[in-house]
Amino acid sequence: MTLRSRLVATFTGLLLIVIAALGVMAVNASREVLTSQVDDSLAGIRDRVGGGFGRFFAAGPFARESDPATQPVAVVIVDTEGTVVFADPSGFADDPDPLPSVDALLDLVGTEDIQTVPSEDGSLEYRAFAREIEGLGTEAWAAPLDQVESAVDVIVRTVILTGTGVAFVGGALTWWTVRRGLQPVDDMVETATAIAGGDLSQRIVATDPSTELGQLGVVLNEMLSQLETALTHEQAANERLKQFVADASHELRTPLAAVKGYTELYRKGALAEGDQLDNAIRRISRETSRMEGLVSDLLLLARLDRGQAMERRSVNLAAVVRDAVTDGTVIDPSRPITLYSPDSLRVIGDERRLTQVVANLLANTRVHTPEGTTVDVTLGRQNGSVVLEVVDDGPGLPDESERLFDRFNRVDDSRARDSGGAGLGLSIVAAIVKGHGGSVAAGNEAGRGARFTITLPIES
Repeated sequence: MTLRSRLVATFTGLLLIVIAALGVMAVNASREVLTSQVDDSLAGIRDRVGGGFGRFFAAGPFARESDPATQPVAVVIVDTEGTVVFADPSGFADDPDPLPSVDALLDLVGTEDIQTVPSEDGSLEYRAFAREIEGLGTEAWAAPLDQVESAVDVIVRTVILTGTGVAFVGGALTWWTVRRGLQPVDDMVETATAIAGGDLSQRIVATDPSTELGQLGVVLNEMLSQLETALTHEQAANERLKQFVADASHELRTPLAAVKGYTELYRKGALAEGDQLDNAIRRISRETSRMEGLVSDLLLLARLDRGQAMERRSVNLAAVVRDAVTDGTVIDPSRPITLYSPDSLRVIGDERRLTQVVANLLANTRVHTPEGTTVDVTLGRQNGSVVLEVVDDGPGLPDESERLFDRFNRVDDSRARDSGGAGLGLSIVAAIVKGHGGSVAAGNEAGRGARFTITLPIES
């Protein structure tokens, strides 16, 4: 059974129970009211007749002569021997009611209460009272309850018909209300089915956020957005991984091919002369160094990804930058480097890795700018953080500067060796800075060339 059916059945069942309870109370209350009216009439008779046969025969309003067609009460007189000496039944003259049970009437003697007694044949009930006439017998008056029962039967039928109608209408309204209220659930099922089919763009139809289902819809939409974003990122990461493997294979294949080629030449005796052999050994050594550097960079990136490659201690970043600038000037004096830095500015991090960050940024400038390009390196505090900027007067960055920090990315897609290394330098910079809780950004400086900005948390 569906939730909708259970809710409708439960509410309709509760409604029927309430209607039945109200009906029982209404029927009982009506029977009590009508019976009390009969009792009031009998009490009036009892007060007027007082006691004795003379009083009975003087009770003109209750004698049949007052209305020969009907008699509202039955009158029974029993002598001391228990023999009925007078009986005037209630009802129509031509169709009188059965007399009340004499034994039941005699049981009322000695009490002043008006009680219910059956008829002789058990087909009718009376409300009756009886009193003893000293030395003569017993006199009793009984009012039939047939009209009371008829009225109660009408009330019962009315309650049943009305209750059935109310239960039907209530069930229909409940079904409509539940169907409308649970419509968002149906929408959620359809959306979940579509998502299970691969359509991650599906969302729950907007509902009233003030309701529980509306709030659930909002939360589910947020969850679906995060899920779609996570899956998109995962797909992008998988694509980057595939590209990474392809690029690494390409980078390793070239030096391996060179080493293999020179080895084959030597094996075939083509490198017999001294100069040729020396040149082959030199080329093999250079390609081996290139592979060693590439593998070292890949291992470093792997360790950085796992957060296993850095120490944590207080570092004077100003001294690190100053030493790196000095080394850069010595390596390539044709590119003057100007440093703007305080004497001391400390951060928490790995001094060796931070040195590698500055060295890679300056190496990137040497590779991608012409000779004579000036470089400005600025270190300082800004908005509670340490900011390092490297700005050059070169040709600037391409439009797709957001890919600069991707692994094996080159500004020159031709992969020519004179355009730089393997394309891992800036990836290492980004990984190290991220490991220090900082951020790296790249762009073009207005009126100048490329600008790289490193932001690190300051030592607290």
